[in-house]
Amino acid sequence: MANAMQAMVPNAQRTAEAVLQAEQSRRLALLAGDLERLDALLSPQLVYIHSSGGQDSKASYLEHMRSGSLKYLSLSFDALTAHPGAYCCIVTGRMTADVTRQGQPMTIRSLFMTVWAPAAGTLGEPVWQLQAYQGTPWTG
Repeated sequence: MANAMQAMVPNAQRTAEAVLQAEQSRRLALLAGDLERLDALLSPQLVYIHSSGGQDSKASYLEHMRSGSLKYLSLSFDALTAHPGAYCCIVTGRMTADVTRQGQPMTIRSLFMTVWAPAAGTLGEPVWQLQAYQGTPWTG
């Protein structure tokens, strides 16, 4: 079944590489507090489910970053796997982060799944945008 799906997806390897690069850009933007870059990477329809169970939209997530109520001090992803599909690419992996949330230091360890889809960039070129994020606490 996986081979049949990959045959349906043109350039599955290039898609996987581009989306993993977008994940890396997201990680670096979160660490730098680069809201302009995050704005470009996040879909207007973003649904973001935190491993704590909280939910954000694109606007509310960016506002947490802008206000300083959420700040990433360290952030690493590992065991990333891209799963290209017909209309999107799903990424799974593990995240470890040190953050301050409303001024309180926290360490977060989670398994996550992201859903990326292509959108038109400012010059008409395709860009990948994060559509959905689902985190689950990880104790491993």
